[in-house]
Amino acid sequence: MNDLVARVHEMEVAALRNGDGFTDQPDQPAAIDDLSNVTTFPAPVNPKQKEAVEADVRTAMHDLPIEINGRVLTALDYFQNGRGRNTMSVGLERIGTYRPMMERILKEEGVPVDLIYLAQAESAFLPRATSRAKARGLWQFIASRGKEYGLRQTWWIDERFDPEKATRAAAKHLSDLYVEFNDWYLAMAAYNAGPLRIEQALKKTDSTTFWQLADKKALPKETMNYVPTILALAIIGRSPDQYGFSVAPSPAQELERVGLEEATDLRVIAEALGMPVDQLREMNPHVLRWTTPPDDPEFELVVPKGYTEKFAEKVVAMPDKDRILFRYHVVKKGDTLSVIARKYGVSVPDLTQANKISVKTSLRVGQELLVPMSGARMPPPSGTAVASNVAAPSTPPSPRAAAQTTPQANPAVYRVKRGDTLFSIATKFNVTVNDLKKWNKLTSTRLDVGQRLSLVEAKGRQAN
Repeated sequence: MNDLVARVHEMEVAALRNGDGFTDQPDQPAAIDDLSNVTTFPAPVNPKQKEAVEADVRTAMHDLPIEINGRVLTALDYFQNGRGRNTMSVGLERIGTYRPMMERILKEEGVPVDLIYLAQAESAFLPRATSRAKARGLWQFIASRGKEYGLRQTWWIDERFDPEKATRAAAKHLSDLYVEFNDWYLAMAAYNAGPLRIEQALKKTDSTTFWQLADKKALPKETMNYVPTILALAIIGRSPDQYGFSVAPSPAQELERVGLEEATDLRVIAEALGMPVDQLREMNPHVLRWTTPPDDPEFELVVPKGYTEKFAEKVVAMPDKDRILFRYHVVKKGDTLSVIARKYGVSVPDLTQANKISVKTSLRVGQELLVPMSGARMPPPSGTAVASNVAAPSTPPSPRAAAQTTPQANPAVYRVKRGDTLFSIATKFNVTVNDLKKWNKLTSTRLDVGQRLSLVEAKGRQAN
């Protein structure tokens, strides 16, 4: 029985190292789903409004042809004075994060920079936007179209959520559509409805322009609203003050991309880089789990500009045993899988998969469960012990200590045990790695078994 338990435990640790049971990042609603609420069927044209907009367009240096007609003016009024005003304000703020990157890529691919507002219509610049049709990302690629343009989609990552890679794919797709239709309005319509539907509509109605298709109602309502909406967003976006908007754009992101083949917990990476884990996750919306994919030479993690050297030193060179987090829970009377899952902020499937049991399995008091904290959706409860994967599965952390949930005063000194890391010790005693290094005058993260570490400041004041 002991041999069997040891082998099962070894398999569990191996499963964690391979990332089994890690939880997906949450999705965000896609703006494209609201496009049916935008009515662009032509209202009577106000000559003064049309004249003022035309004068603005002439001086705004658009690189996309901007036609001013009843449909465009109706959409413009919706975003300037109607229900879409708040949506417009939010977009004017968020665009600052991505504008330099998007404009650079659109120019490189020969696509009008004004088409950055196509992304606003699709996602309102939310990188994790997911529509009811399961399109994803800033540019709302469906799975098949994303794969066509090289956006990888695995259990670990979805590059449709990667702002830079998705922008490159969208620019190439728009360029291909322009080559096919020789008209940017038809290319935009085809981006929304698919090129085959536009081809069929043109042929069926003997039309040559998007406006003719719209007047003949030969397109879905969403597509008829789509092109006027993008034009209206571009008009306001180029001259927001002219239309009563005073919104400061968010600062642009300055990022770098680094390779990482080994599965590594994002919290471990954030700790090693000295940055908040939420910031790291926001920079990497394409990473679906709390861990990076294993054995993936093509994977790239996004980090702040200037962090490449630190990443190589602190993360790439990190021992495998330090990369993934887990903990033990000893089943108590009244415990169920759902109770345990809520306690640690993981899902029931996370628990069943990590422990190779089913939801129908009866738990026994005293039973030891492995909790894959790399799948947690929230930080672990304060005061509980989190351990790194140990090198020897036969010597796991003490279940009694791992299950402890009440914070206790730290001892003044801790003796390093086999499998300990600065990160696991810091988490266990509710201090930081930087504190440990400062208090013990450490210049690296290397520890020796039996080494004594001070858990308090030199003056004797314990860390909070």
